[in-house]
Amino acid sequence: MPVNDFKAFATGENANVLSQAEYEELDAVDAGFQSGIARSEQLNKVWRQASTIAAVVAGFIADKSGNDVVDNGDTESLEASLLKALLNNSTSQLDGRYLKSASNLADVGNIAAARGNLGLGNLALKNSLTAADVGAYPISAGELKGEAWSTFVNNYRIIANNKGVFWRFDGSNYYLMLTNDGDPKGGWNSLRPLAIDYASGDMRTDHNFLANGRISGGKDIVAANSVYSGNGSAQIAPDGNINGGLWGGWLNNYLASNWNGAVFSSRRGGQQLYNPGFTWMGDWEAPEGCFLTGVRSASAPDGRKMGLFYRRVQLMNKLGAWWEIGD
Repeated sequence: MPVNDFKAFATGENANVLSQAEYEELDAVDAGFQSGIARSEQLNKVWRQASTIAAVVAGFIADKSGNDVVDNGDTESLEASLLKALLNNSTSQLDGRYLKSASNLADVGNIAAARGNLGLGNLALKNSLTAADVGAYPISAGELKGEAWSTFVNNYRIIANNKGVFWRFDGSNYYLMLTNDGDPKGGWNSLRPLAIDYASGDMRTDHNFLANGRISGGKDIVAANSVYSGNGSAQIAPDGNINGGLWGGWLNNYLASNWNGAVFSSRRGGQQLYNPGFTWMGDWEAPEGCFLTGVRSASAPDGRKMGLFYRRVQLMNKLGAWWEIGD
């Protein structure tokens, strides 16, 4: 049995010590003994209190460590024995209440009950969990069954070939943004391929818009500049002029070259009279571009000396100039 040199002092049945009540009333408890004569029962009480605790601790060290606790002033040995005693006591007293890390949960008393208490069901039997096991969206790919939202103005970024595109909503406009080449996780560049005004719903682009299908509109289509068709071969200019292969260029030039002789109005020319002599007999035809407008009778009953009235047809071109057929 290990040796314990630390003994409790004045613990006998008739020991000369103050009672606990007397000791607590003693002024020296707070101030310590002052100069003068100290009574033995007072000193014995102080010594007993200190020695009793020392004896109990020393006995614990000796019992639990198995080492001798000797009064030789070797504090390092005492400290080492104290640590050993605490460890041995913990091992013997607490092993049944705590799990050991080295046992890797093998020391759980009822494994099935422990799993049930975790509330994990069959998940507790798996070495690793998938996104589906815990209802999470997989990092690689998968279906998002519900609405997702974010309060960050930049969102849903796609990165490929060291470039990035993302959506941005600043509270007023919704943008499709592009990053600078080589900076896929950075901010946006100066391009604005698509923007939607939140207040009006108007959609705009600052760049060319290419469509392989039909573009239909329920209202007016307004352009600030020319409108093209036929892959650019035909053009409607802002001033209303039209350019295309059908006209050989601009329509106004075609009209100037081809419609100057077009008829915009017509009228009868001045009246003229054909009045043959009394002895005339034969055929007569109005001059080119003229038409018969009337007949003058004469005294001859057989129609000789009859007068014929005729006029020319006059036409006006787009410039307001008149000319007569046959000129």
